[in-house]
Amino acid sequence: MRYPYVRYNGRHLPIIPVELKKGEEWIVFDAYVDSGAGYSIFHTDVAAILGIDIETGEESFVVVGDGSKIKVYIHNLKVKLMDKEFEAVIGFSHRLGIGFNILGQESVFDRFRICFDRKEKVVELYPKDIPSKADEEDKDKRRI
Repeated sequence: MRYPYVRYNGRHLPIIPVELKKGEEWIVFDAYVDSGAGYSIFHTDVAAILGIDIETGEESFVVVGDGSKIKVYIHNLKVKLMDKEFEAVIGFSHRLGIGFNILGQESVFDRFRICFDRKEKVVELYPKDIPSKADEEDKDKRRI
């Protein structure tokens, strides 16, 4: 699927919609697709919307662009990207100093082929043989 880059502070960036699960509900958040990020990091306001106490997660530190370290709390969350549901490692931080969430490599890049086209200002994502929930339900129906 092709996602056009989003204009942000005068620049075009690969920001795409990502759904995170809260109970039985999916909530859409935007995230910057970052091939240089080890894993995804979201702002703490996202955790608040999802009803997550971030400090119950595993504490870790990540190095950010300026070389400093920020504290993150790691959680495993249900994610939906392009109608593909999976569990992903997501960190939350009070100190994420940019205006958008980060979609990093862990749990995402192994499930999708991702192609950045700066000239065309698009990012393309293609699933790597991960059955969707609907595919699994269809498979279960065929077994009956």
